[in-house]
Amino acid sequence: MRCSTMCLFSDAKDSSDGSHHDNMASRLRFSLGQSNKDQANHQEVRSEVVEKISGIFAAVADYEATWIEPDIQKDLGVICEDLHISKAGTHRDKLSPVFFNPLGTHNIPRLDLTDAQTQESINDITEDWDSPPPWPRTVTDQLYELIYAIEYYFREGSRVYESEYGWSNTLSHYAKWVECGGITPQLVAEEFDRPIWGSRGSTPYFGYVARNQLNMPHTLLATLTRSEMNEKLSRSEALTILTVMLTRLKSDDFPNHNVIPIMLISVFAGFQVRVLEAHYDFRGLVIRKSKFLSFANRDAAIPNMDILMSFMCSEMIGNTRDSKILTKPGVVFPQPSGHNSYRDNRGRLPGFEKIGDVLRAARAPFRPPNTALQDVADTSSVGTLTSRKSQAG
Repeated sequence: MRCSTMCLFSDAKDSSDGSHHDNMASRLRFSLGQSNKDQANHQEVRSEVVEKISGIFAAVADYEATWIEPDIQKDLGVICEDLHISKAGTHRDKLSPVFFNPLGTHNIPRLDLTDAQTQESINDITEDWDSPPPWPRTVTDQLYELIYAIEYYFREGSRVYESEYGWSNTLSHYAKWVECGGITPQLVAEEFDRPIWGSRGSTPYFGYVARNQLNMPHTLLATLTRSEMNEKLSRSEALTILTVMLTRLKSDDFPNHNVIPIMLISVFAGFQVRVLEAHYDFRGLVIRKSKFLSFANRDAAIPNMDILMSFMCSEMIGNTRDSKILTKPGVVFPQPSGHNSYRDNRGRLPGFEKIGDVLRAARAPFRPPNTALQDVADTSSVGTLTSRKSQAG
């Protein structure tokens, strides 16, 4: 959801002072490590990437239909590929290039049901899967009930693993994601407000970036879409991905990275979710999208939640610096020197996540009117994830 101004101070230590110093250090390392000619070449490539992605954005924005037909995707500069997911929550195909390595369902730290709050919340969620209410749920109810369950499993439910100082035992911390203080302007620059926030059909809900210490441009976000599921790529999915890429490329956060890998968790009406992995390379905007994961009932929801958590906890990999990926096909590049896998470094400044939690809770009731999703009674879907939040409302 779009955040109020106060949210920009969420995770203050990491997102302001820490981010500022890390960005300065990143630019300094970049400048010292390259000759003037190399820097000029890099900036030329970066400018060309921004120009080409901007062109794709303009083409997609001008496309009026809700769903992008496969036969015109190429004309828009979009390459859509299938993302085949195994029952173990991993990639079934050997992909290249690849920027997210799913954790695998067997590697997900288990829920700590000895924690009273975790046990109570999980019981509430699973009971709703078992016994959906007899009345039809509105589309808005469906979307928020499902995203609440996903968010609880990812960022709130306590997990069993050896935690680090200053971090709670949650999957988002285990995977080294830091929640954005504000989707705008961190992931959606103000120049993109109208196409992203102006529509009532789809809206971003949450966003995460890699910890500053990793110096990686990988991005995780979720969107809520009022439409029933459709196997075609939606215009809003493409625009959201392009917007985040352009916002991060135009910022000073990653001056030595030209590829912005994005994982989008796309939530639809009818308790359906799909995973999209996106990047830009020499072919254009590459979007790999999975089949839909159903959360309409307990039998489907429990295994699919594990699969979804496996992807959201993916290891951030791939070479996002080498410009060859933007110009030469069929080449697999090694990790840049000095690169560390996200599981190799778990340092963190203590305390600031709690500040983020307080501010997040405070901003929840103040969702701007233009981001609200209209209530529409839906009688076609089965099952629900009626949350305590909905019941309380």
